[in-house]
Amino acid sequence: MDIRTIIFSAVNENLKSLFNSLFREFGEEIKQIVNNNILEYQVEEYNRNYCAKTLLHRIQPKILKEFYQPLFITQCQRRVRNLKQKRLPTDSIKELFSKAQFITILGSAGSGKSTILKYLFINSIDTRFKIPIKIELRYLNDYNGSIIEYINEKIFKLNKIATNQRIIERLMNSGDFTFFLDGYDEVTSSKKEKLTKEIDDLVKIYNKNYYLLTSRPYTEIDLLPLFHNYQVCELTDADINKFIRRQIPYEEKELCDKMIEAINNKENSSYKSFLSNPLLLSMFILTFQSYSNIPQKRSEFYSQVFDTLFSVHDSMSKLAFVREKQSGLAKEQIIEVLKLFSFLSYFDEKFIFSSLYLEEKLTYIKEKKKSISFDNTKLINDLQVAIGILNKEGTDFAFPHRSLQEYFSALYIAYLSEENKKVIYKKIIDSLSINEDHRRYSRENFYYLLAELDEKSLIKYALIPFFEKFEHDINLNEKDPNIIFTNFTSLHYFFVSFDKVLKSKETMVAFAHFNQKFEEYFDYSKEVEMTDKIFNKRLNAANKKLALHDIKPFLKKFLPTVDIKKQMLIEYLINEINTDSEIISLI
Repeated sequence: MDIRTIIFSAVNENLKSLFNSLFREFGEEIKQIVNNNILEYQVEEYNRNYCAKTLLHRIQPKILKEFYQPLFITQCQRRVRNLKQKRLPTDSIKELFSKAQFITILGSAGSGKSTILKYLFINSIDTRFKIPIKIELRYLNDYNGSIIEYINEKIFKLNKIATNQRIIERLMNSGDFTFFLDGYDEVTSSKKEKLTKEIDDLVKIYNKNYYLLTSRPYTEIDLLPLFHNYQVCELTDADINKFIRRQIPYEEKELCDKMIEAINNKENSSYKSFLSNPLLLSMFILTFQSYSNIPQKRSEFYSQVFDTLFSVHDSMSKLAFVREKQSGLAKEQIIEVLKLFSFLSYFDEKFIFSSLYLEEKLTYIKEKKKSISFDNTKLINDLQVAIGILNKEGTDFAFPHRSLQEYFSALYIAYLSEENKKVIYKKIIDSLSINEDHRRYSRENFYYLLAELDEKSLIKYALIPFFEKFEHDINLNEKDPNIIFTNFTSLHYFFVSFDKVLKSKETMVAFAHFNQKFEEYFDYSKEVEMTDKIFNKRLNAANKKLALHDIKPFLKKFLPTVDIKKQMLIEYLINEINTDSEIISLI
């Protein structure tokens, strides 16, 4: 049975009850037109999601169901005492939505959120569970209307599902749709607050449908009142073994066994947490064939990934054929371009690149770096085809994963002059300022890489200045609960971001404790309808009580620890400088 037949059967089954009511108002002809247009849309979307290119399967698209290893999610922790949460599989959309009608799936970079969504989209059609509509939220960055207007114009009208507004309203109110809202974290910070309110409006107005939203954590999307929050579980030891065997052909069983043996070696136990992320595990599989080892540094790992992409994958798959680089650039020059482009785009908060954006940035790089000359079209072809470091998604481009963009950005900063480092680290710290609002996207992996590649400068120009600014700006007599709360969230986010260097769990433990206290103050046990007015009133009251009764005393006690951390960093830098001076004196 071909794809079109499968979809036609599934969609027709889903549309029966819907079109019975539409028929009465609009007639048989309208019913048939809308039915056919939805069918065409579903066929196209099914084809787009049925096969996928990944880091491991990037030369030819591969059927998703052939390599998808079902991941697990668990309900986000609200109470500290509920440490053990049941893991829920993501292989059945019907089972997933039996838990809730509105679901948010949160996961860090490379945890598999978008792949889960792709699989559930296909599963929705295969099992005849509603009519799936997929919306990649990044496209709202360049759209001036609301998300409801976007659905009307870019989904229903553009795809000719329905052009009559009355029919669109009837469809949206039918409850026969599942809306997949993918990548909230890819929305620019300037639009996040507006979009959050629009999503809240969407699910309230069209409240019979089902909604699945994905995002990285720390975006505040988990505060949407109607959504149940789940987080992607890390891969267990058994999951890792299954994942590897799922990705590697059976005829390469010996390689597969060697990989699993290397991962399970006791000497590499500290690396297990790193490989519990599906993307990083995929990168490990990609590079193991060339290096047969496990690098202990994350930055070295990304370096190996690029080396593999640059020169190895063609020779492995095409009998030692090395693909010509049309741009004529050497490997080091391509790395230099990638560093510059990644840095510029990352701080533009651009993670999907239009052809125009890519062309503009490459032209700018050529203007500024006179020593590097290339034809834009040829270089883009090299990055996409010969190396595979850029993937084309429709008319747009993206890195295989954002973490590679973060790696090259951090690498660029590590090689800046001292004066330029001062400038960029100040900008980074300003974004963590206690006076800044915290609607930021997650940068933990980026900061982790900076800590590996440029530790001394990070400490000198970022960590110590942050502590000094915090000590200077904080007012222990402050009575405004909003300022108190912002002080604490700033400090907490700082410790989470730079945990590799600070190695401190105090604020994380406190944050978990305050989550429990917040729930008590909010009092979820009250059986009332959570209207906007009631929700905001109780939210403000809970935040105020939490800030004054719990956070403020904590900050007073914790401030001496801030000073101790600062002094430890200063002493570390002094010792490093003295050691280097002693070594140099021997020459």
